[in-house]
Amino acid sequence: MDYYEDSSDFDVEDFLEDSCRRQERRLEEELERIEEQLDQRYQLFQESLEELTSSLEQAVDELNEEYQSFFSGQSEERIRNLKREIEEFYRLIREERQSHWSDRQRLEKERRELLRELEELEELDLVSDLL
Repeated sequence: MDYYEDSSDFDVEDFLEDSCRRQERRLEEELERIEEQLDQRYQLFQESLEELTSSLEQAVDELNEEYQSFFSGQSEERIRNLKREIEEFYRLIREERQSHWSDRQRLEKERRELLRELEELEELDLVSDLL
C-alpha cells in the first residue's frame, strides 16, 4: 500500500509540462544548429565561389594576352588549353552552385520540420492550459 500512497505525489500535469519544455528546448537547439549550418555552408560556398571566380578571371586574362600575341603556332595551342580551362571553371562554378542549392534545400527542409514540431508543442501547451 505504501507504493500507492507515494505515487499520489506524482503530478501528471507537471510531468507533461516538463516533458513539453524539454522537447521544446531540444527542438530549439536543433533549429539553432541548422541555422548555424546554413550560415557555415553559405560562407564555404562564398569562399569556394570566390576562388573559382578568381581563377576564371586569371585564365580569361591569360587568354586575352595570348590573343594579343597570336603570331606563333605555340600560341594557338595555349589558346585552346586556356579555353578548355575556362570552360572547366564555368563547369565547376555551376556544380558548386548546384551543390550549395541542394545542401541548403535539405537543411531548409529540416528547419521547416523543426518549426512545425515546435508549433505543435505550442498548440499542445495551449490545450493543456485550457484544461
